[in-house]
Amino acid sequence: MHAVPIQTAALCLAAECASPLALSLSLLCSVETVNDGQFHSVELVMLNQTLNLVVDKGAPKSLGKLQKQPAVGINSPLYLGGIPTSTGLSALRQGADRPLGGFHGCIHEVRINNELQDFKALPPQSLGVSPGCKSCTVCRHGLCRSVEKDNVVCECHPGWTGPLCDQEARDPCLGHSCSHGKCVATGSTYMCQCAEGYGGALCDHKNDSANACSAFKCHHGQCHISDRGEPYCLCQPGFSGNHCEQENPCLGEIVREAIRRQKDYASCATASKVPIMECRGGCGSQCCQPIRSKRRKYVFQCTDGSSFVEEVERHLECGCRACS
Repeated sequence: MHAVPIQTAALCLAAECASPLALSLSLLCSVETVNDGQFHSVELVMLNQTLNLVVDKGAPKSLGKLQKQPAVGINSPLYLGGIPTSTGLSALRQGADRPLGGFHGCIHEVRINNELQDFKALPPQSLGVSPGCKSCTVCRHGLCRSVEKDNVVCECHPGWTGPLCDQEARDPCLGHSCSHGKCVATGSTYMCQCAEGYGGALCDHKNDSANACSAFKCHHGQCHISDRGEPYCLCQPGFSGNHCEQENPCLGEIVREAIRRQKDYASCATASKVPIMECRGGCGSQCCQPIRSKRRKYVFQCTDGSSFVEEVERHLECGCRACS
């Protein structure tokens, strides 16, 4: 007689063999753990009186050669998950090293000699078995829900977390350091939502934009207050420096992008990216503009499969000239 009890987190194979003289019990436990709320495959293979246990397609564990047992007939009773005490059989009797009340969980796709067994065709039994995995009890503080056919997930009750809802969820806002604001939990950490007039990561900097900016001169820009409550200048194009006092020289910056054209109903673009010079910088009363250009032919490819060649003007140098 063979049984597969779960002990702690492992799966164990117990073989109780009867002989004219005595009963012998052999016990073998798997290396793999099976109490994680996931479905696991379990195979029992008997070959030449050697019984093997295979869990999740891993390395087989063998009980060695067993005594020859009577053949199992088509009318022999088969029990999965536990043996009712009413049978008088001893393989899964309760004890210090045996599971209490049999297996608690879900069993599906049972195969004997690789033939799938149809339990729906069996007469209804009142042995503590329910269809639809209603006996799933792996979720410590939550509800167990089947996902597809080979997995289950736990939907945790408030205050609990973890794959099996067995970890107490600690509120990250307990003992928070938000000085002048509201603590907002973001996963396992928190952020501070500052009250009006305060800023900074911990809302510990007072924002007095009027007074701070009145003493902070921005020559060519606008004064702003940072999250830390400090004033800074946002400069106009062509100026830089802490107070936007430095005029940037008129320079050209090369960018590469495809030039696009519309031809009837088709959208066309250059076959390769074209280097384009953008003029940036200050020129006082004048403007930073292109002062030297040349034309070059480029191939345009269209969405309708056609193509054409067109001359494109490329800027080569930037400088200061009268604004147009």
